[in-house]
Amino acid sequence: MASDLKRKLARLPAPHAAEPDAALTPRSAPPPPAASGSSDAATTIEDERRARIATLRALVRASEGEHAARRPSPRGAGAPRLPGAIVATASGPLHRVERSFGPDHRHGRVSVVEAASVSAASLAALALDATLQSVDPRRVLFLDTETTGLSGGTGTLPFLVGMGWFEGERLVLEQLLLRKPGEERPLLERLGERLGSASAIVTYNGKSFDWPLLRTRAVMNRVAVPPPRAHLDLLHCARRVFGPRLGQVRLVQMEEEVLGFVRHGDVDGAQIPALFWDFVRSEDESLLAPVLEHNVHDVVALAALVTALAERWEGTRPDHTPEDRLSVARIAYRYGDHPRALARARDAADAGGSEELTTRALVLGAKAAQKTEARSAEEAFLLEALAHAEGDATAAIRLSLAKLYEHRLRDLDRALEEVQLLEAIVGEEAMATRRARLERKRAARAAQRKSERS
Repeated sequence: MASDLKRKLARLPAPHAAEPDAALTPRSAPPPPAASGSSDAATTIEDERRARIATLRALVRASEGEHAARRPSPRGAGAPRLPGAIVATASGPLHRVERSFGPDHRHGRVSVVEAASVSAASLAALALDATLQSVDPRRVLFLDTETTGLSGGTGTLPFLVGMGWFEGERLVLEQLLLRKPGEERPLLERLGERLGSASAIVTYNGKSFDWPLLRTRAVMNRVAVPPPRAHLDLLHCARRVFGPRLGQVRLVQMEEEVLGFVRHGDVDGAQIPALFWDFVRSEDESLLAPVLEHNVHDVVALAALVTALAERWEGTRPDHTPEDRLSVARIAYRYGDHPRALARARDAADAGGSEELTTRALVLGAKAAQKTEARSAEEAFLLEALAHAEGDATAAIRLSLAKLYEHRLRDLDRALEEVQLLEAIVGEEAMATRRARLERKRAARAAQRKSERS
């Protein structure tokens, strides 16, 4: 209300120098006695205008006083509502919050500290990034930020940085809170210290958002923040493994569907920027308490998700769904780990999924077997897939069998049989070239054998 009245005042012409008492004259006060003549009429109009302006100013002052009465009192110096402490640094004050989680802590169903013992080779494969093979999982830095907006750019501030790392059998979590704009330097310097001792950072969509934003803020504040030695973005891993089954792969959804953890009373991420600016205006620390808890869940979930992903790469358990097993088989195939792709495809086919999923798993197993030159296994996978296939998948499998028999098993008779069956599906014209080639090869082979006998 006060801002609306101020805008109205700004549009009014400034009055001539008025006496202090005149500014308090209410609009309803009787005007001075009017005298005759145009000059007297102008004076009356001017007096009314002054009275109107004075009334508006009085309303503005009253509104501002009422707003100030409703505004939460600034926090008391001796009784902060937020956890942690404000520590003095060479670059200014820094609000730090520290927590830790022991070896028995689980985020839902999944252990958190087991992420320290996963294989770096597993992380590299899941990320399809061979450079991660040199990462020490015990020295990774889990990183998540809360910001004043999601658009990025120079106007967005990371006002809360959550960092997690392993110390022995504990996950240590440290949160750095920016209490107001202009005090980023100590936060960024502390982040730089942790990055300098980390073998890699682990984020969720951090390659696209968190790290570019932090790097930009470091440049703008002239702080030397070292780039991470490696970056594992779990969003891409989750999308490959769980995306085909779940569709959306938001971190909260990963917690519920994969980790078995449900947040109760969690603040909506879309509300977080507004809560920060309300905190800056009011200094009411209770506004940021749910934001800090939200950030704790985010960081701990990263460690648990590393454990859950590595479990699916390194083996299968009864609770691993057929879809997830097939996703791991696809990743292994893309990464060039064909024996693992074959084994996970077999697991997916045997896990009791739909006919379509079973068919896709068996076809992928045949491709992996072809890469390992396991001819009999390739044939077995394709024949089994044929028993589950429907529609267009049947033609594709028969074509793969025809190629297998012709080029790798050198069984031209079986290859021609598959071509004949394909002609019934796709038509003779589509198979004419392949049939002609097979007939020439078979005739040449027959002539060779006849020549050898004679």
